[in-house]
Amino acid sequence: MAPKHAGRGKGRGGGGKGDRKKKEEKVVPSVVDVAVTTPYESQVTLKGISTDRVLDVRKLLASNVETCHLTNYSLSHLVRGHRLDDGVEIVALKPCALTIVEEEYATEEAAVAHVRRLLDIVACTTAFAKAKQHKSSSKHAQRPATPPSPPPAPASAPGANGGGGGEAPAISEAHDMQAIGPPPKLGEFYDFFSFAHLTPPLHFIRRKERNGAAQDGDYFEIEVKVCNGKLLHIVASVKGFYLVGKPHTVSRSLVDLLQPLSSGFANAYEALMKAFVDHNKFGNLPFGFRANTWLVPPIYVDSATKSPALPAEDENWGGNGGGCGRDGKHDRRRWAREFSILARMPSKTEEERVIRDRKAFLLHNLFVDTAIFRAASTIRRLVDTSPQTGPDGSLVFEERVGDLYITVKKDEADASLKLEDKVDGVAIYQTDAMDISQRNLLKGLTSDESVVAKDSSTLGVVIVKHCGYTATVKVSGRTKNSSDGKQTSDISDHLDEIPNIDVDDHPDGGSNALNPHSLRIPLPKIINPEIAAGNQHLASKPHVDNYARKLACTVLETSLRKLENTPNKNPRRIRWELGSSWLQHLQKKDASVSEDSEKNAKKSEKDSSVKGLGKHFEQLRKINKKESTIEDAKTVKEESDSNCLLTNGMEKSENVVFTEIRNLITEDAFCRLKSLEAGLHQKSLEELTKMAHKFYDDTALPKLVADFASLELSPVDGRTMTDFMHTRGLNMCSLGRVVELGEKLPHIQSICIHEMVIRAFKHVIRAVIAAVDDMQKMSAVIAETLNILLGSPRLENDLDTDANEHNLRLKWVESFLSKRYCWKLKDEFAHLRKPIILRGLCSKVHTVK
Repeated sequence: MAPKHAGRGKGRGGGGKGDRKKKEEKVVPSVVDVAVTTPYESQVTLKGISTDRVLDVRKLLASNVETCHLTNYSLSHLVRGHRLDDGVEIVALKPCALTIVEEEYATEEAAVAHVRRLLDIVACTTAFAKAKQHKSSSKHAQRPATPPSPPPAPASAPGANGGGGGEAPAISEAHDMQAIGPPPKLGEFYDFFSFAHLTPPLHFIRRKERNGAAQDGDYFEIEVKVCNGKLLHIVASVKGFYLVGKPHTVSRSLVDLLQPLSSGFANAYEALMKAFVDHNKFGNLPFGFRANTWLVPPIYVDSATKSPALPAEDENWGGNGGGCGRDGKHDRRRWAREFSILARMPSKTEEERVIRDRKAFLLHNLFVDTAIFRAASTIRRLVDTSPQTGPDGSLVFEERVGDLYITVKKDEADASLKLEDKVDGVAIYQTDAMDISQRNLLKGLTSDESVVAKDSSTLGVVIVKHCGYTATVKVSGRTKNSSDGKQTSDISDHLDEIPNIDVDDHPDGGSNALNPHSLRIPLPKIINPEIAAGNQHLASKPHVDNYARKLACTVLETSLRKLENTPNKNPRRIRWELGSSWLQHLQKKDASVSEDSEKNAKKSEKDSSVKGLGKHFEQLRKINKKESTIEDAKTVKEESDSNCLLTNGMEKSENVVFTEIRNLITEDAFCRLKSLEAGLHQKSLEELTKMAHKFYDDTALPKLVADFASLELSPVDGRTMTDFMHTRGLNMCSLGRVVELGEKLPHIQSICIHEMVIRAFKHVIRAVIAAVDDMQKMSAVIAETLNILLGSPRLENDLDTDANEHNLRLKWVESFLSKRYCWKLKDEFAHLRKPIILRGLCSKVHTVK
């Protein structure tokens, strides 16, 4: 038996630093307690994780009832000093104890943000439900003890209540499936976040004109009406907030100032904080809500003519929809040059790729925000000045701002059209689909870690659909080549040097990212009593309803006739991700073959030994092996000589294929394709396309469904299903095929069927919006269209009309699903969940690509 130390020594030598590094990479984040001393000489203990930074500690403090009202402060550490940077990791703070140090309000924006935070905290008492709906606190106490966390943004908010987060099977009874709980109701969503049963600490906070001369350091004056009706006049200054006429009693926060001035406010605020803790002891205060387009807060319904903004987006208090490209600050940025620099940044090592990818993420996000703002403002100007100008599909606006080229087209009032606005970053309207498919296929087959960063044509295009228009913002600037001084419009031209890209990090760690919903036009702002009274054609509501219903039916009937006359054959466009998936499949296949060959070789070597005959025959086996090796070497040499003769004859024909592919990709990409040793570099483009289609049908689609069955992938709605399919290069026109393959997966079938119906209805609503000739009628037209698509036949008058509309809707869905998805609708339509369809429509009708 070997000595113990020998075994340990061998283990140390065999493992080395590589194994230790792998073990370090697999360390799971652990819970870390962060002790924070507040300005009130109390201490709160926050639960963070080992990967958190100081910025994350600030977010935790914003959800803690003792510190949520503080906005202007720094954090100090006993060892690391004062004003810790937001990027400092908390695991580096030993001891992990911080102190809040309140700071002065250096700018007026900082003081305004403080007021907005207080309004945001108390909004849950007024904005999310009517007081009469909560007669007592007992109803609130019956809520679950461990509720889900409030959503950070309105786009994901509906998922919190289960209304859109998961989808039940289309026909649950057919599979003996029972629901876990009763179906949630849309109207009950905001009840979970409502504290309307409590007395609101504030009635309002509003700016007021100054009565006297301002003192040095004063920013503005506000009127605060607290819950008991008391009206207080307060000044916001550099030092903080103080009562008018008493500048010597300054408080850093409004809560600290109001509590001693009003016992009513103090009691109401304390009751609200207690309710927060009872609701969720870990924090997650219901504040920071933004406008949601598929489910609006009750405050919008109660005040339809005013459309008040929630505090997070109230421009009167410095709120907005987020984003980094507001006010045209980056419209004239040298986008072409910076995308060209990005494509040439060094990326040979992992460290270089991390730096490059971070720059790519920040630069592309900034460009997308800038493009969305520019497109939305351009369309808004068209709507306000000359709504619905020009024939369908025509170019109604065109301009160049710096490196940005903006075009706006009017959408067509035809739901049967399949408008391919963008395929892999290339805007197409009359372009040959096969050319783009071949380009995408080669891009995917030769992809590496830099494929996204180097594709400037994809990164430099944003398409926005809004109010019946489609705006395309494209980087089409000019980069100067310092060697010859010539100008060119290609954004991927080479630069002689690679300077650094100067782009700021996202403020607040990205928590204030752009919410595109905030750029949409609230219909109540368009339709209001004042405007309606001044328009004779809108004075009669039945007249408007009749026009809206007739328009919706006309668009649906016309589109249905065109759709039925459309041939079934759809062009098979290839996404570049399919080529990448194919490449990974070939690599995994080669790896598995090599492993199997090694196992077989070891097994044959083991079987070839003559067991039980001693060492004499072992020597004979070695001799035979040596002789066979010499024979194999001779055979290999003979085959090599013959291959050399054949190569000279085949070289010309192979070079023809090589030239075809080499003209379309770089030399490095061609070498990577050749290194696969799969013979793909010897194929023509037509052969590669056929092979890709075969991989799509025979491997990629069945593998997707197999992953669904094994729970390796678990889509919960149409959006996640779309993401899963697109990342594998699968087109959404294959949803019908996924339903067929997922015969034993009813939840997957349900998601696919819901998604197909949503996309069918999406085309109808877009076409109807494009057909409206007056924005004042838009609200009625959309309402009537939704009634036709989602409503049930009424048992009142006009039964024949309702029956015709119901049949028209059903025919449209059946025809659309048959033409686009090759799926024959059976009786699933009667079992679809309308909230899911409504949510999908709200996120798809006006989109950003």
